[in-house]
Amino acid sequence: MILILTLGFDVKFQLRALTGRAKELEKVVIVGEFKDERAKKALDTLVNFLNTVNLSYEVIEVDIHDLQDIVAKVAKYILPNAGKNFIVNLSGGMRLLGIGVLTAFLLTGIDAEIEIETEDFAATYKFRAKDIMPLSKPLTKDHIEVLKAINGG
Repeated sequence: MILILTLGFDVKFQLRALTGRAKELEKVVIVGEFKDERAKKALDTLVNFLNTVNLSYEVIEVDIHDLQDIVAKVAKYILPNAGKNFIVNLSGGMRLLGIGVLTAFLLTGIDAEIEIETEDFAATYKFRAKDIMPLSKPLTKDHIEVLKAINGG
């Protein structure tokens, strides 16, 4: 199972998402922008924790002000991993980051368990990406490559 985490300036939501799941995870993927010192510190804290519990991880750095960049980079990661079980925690980071990660799953047609924790820790809302995917046929890898080529000029 692959856990994808959006990360901003703190790690409280990410640590809560990891709690109780560490043994079943194949990898943790951290998505965010790490130019700001607060974001760098949060990333360092999370990476130190993952190293302590011996969990494999990967970092996808995106431009948090560019939806297209977020979607493209996340889609590039998830497409080769289609067929694996994904859990996606969208509780951290900028709103656009969460929307971009969710959009990558919707556009690629790859299912995942999506979870969003409320800021007051009172509830965690969970749903499947497939439950909100359009009824039409999802984009294939070829569609994605054509869109990338168009975007690239």
